[in-house]
Amino acid sequence: QQGSTSMLQRQLKLGYNRAGRIMDQLENAGVVGSFNGAKAREVLISDIQHLEQFLESLRNN
Repeated sequence: QQGSTSMLQRQLKLGYNRAGRIMDQLENAGVVGSFNGAKAREVLISDIQHLEQFLESLRNN
């Protein structure tokens, strides 16, 4: 799967700066891969079960 700042903008109706900050936070959390120019970022969480586990770990911290 792929993710991008522009996708966040469209799906969540955000401005570019806010979407960019969220994308940076997702990278720091290990959800998406690093910035690679104009290419979309790789989504590192492979399925919904892993996403739920990840979100639960955030809630517990």
